[in-house]
Amino acid sequence: EALAELKRGLQRLSHSVQQLLTLARQEPGAADRSVASVRLADLAGRVIGEHLALAEAKGIDLGAAAVRDDVVVEGDAQGLGILLANLVSNAIRYTPAGGKVDVSVGEDGHGPFLEVCDSGRGIPATERERVFDRFYRREGENEAGSGLGLAIVKTIAARHDAAVSLDDAALGGLRVRVQFPRRVL
Repeated sequence: EALAELKRGLQRLSHSVQQLLTLARQEPGAADRSVASVRLADLAGRVIGEHLALAEAKGIDLGAAAVRDDVVVEGDAQGLGILLANLVSNAIRYTPAGGKVDVSVGEDGHGPFLEVCDSGRGIPATERERVFDRFYRREGENEAGSGLGLAIVKTIAARHDAAVSLDDAALGGLRVRVQFPRRVL
């Protein structure tokens, strides 16, 4: 039993170190990153595919709710992949078995957006700004985590001049929207 607990502790530590390294690499000026046109539909499809096994193991319906194929942003494809992967893995982690996680890609009057909605318990409005703080963990939270995932999301979004907002989802849980600026042609 002690060995199993030690192993879980080492896994948590390893995850935290990986998250810290990811955050450090995403900080402004940390490294040169190539900027390219990124089709958000392709990004969403790849991230959904990478998380299907995790979602299925938990009995969660993971899929694309609405994906516009023509939405493109200029940015760091690897960083945007990390951003969306963190959002999807968080949604899966905090959604109970039998729940649903939907990824959407679109464009509105403000510009392109990525959106992840879940049927989990959500985050109270009073805590929504705090969850972006490094190492912040909601009181009484049972799920394993480092408290860095949303800090990483916010850092990557800021590098792309995008805004991250949290709201109630139509599915009953949390809606996270990453709103990119409108492209000037």
